[in-house]
Amino acid sequence: MSIDHPTEERLLHDLRGYFGYAEDQLEFVWSEQDGIHEVSLFTYSPRHTHRFLFHTSTGSNRIQALQALLDYTQDHRDRELSYTVQWRVAGESELHTSYFSAGNILMALDKFFAGRDPHTVQVYSVMLNPMS
Repeated sequence: MSIDHPTEERLLHDLRGYFGYAEDQLEFVWSEQDGIHEVSLFTYSPRHTHRFLFHTSTGSNRIQALQALLDYTQDHRDRELSYTVQWRVAGESELHTSYFSAGNILMALDKFFAGRDPHTVQVYSVMLNPMS
């Protein structure tokens, strides 16, 4: 990704800092259609060796899309519910547990399945976590 604007670099730095992950554990996927820029942030879990969609934001340019993503990261816990997904890779026996913030159970599953073939994993349960 070519960054040619200091504000864009600062926003990317702030997003990386929010998670505290190594740079290879975050992936920003960009698309642009009809003048609308979309950025999807995927986090990579070395424990599960899978990536998961954290959130997708849009804007009229890259900076607005990144700013919307940063705004979401800073207050998403206040606006969304927390879900636990228990799953396993098809053909394997290890049960994995992952956590997602989403507006509802279907949105949590959309985040879980984003960018993956649904035939490669089996979901055993999706639970709404108690509010703290």
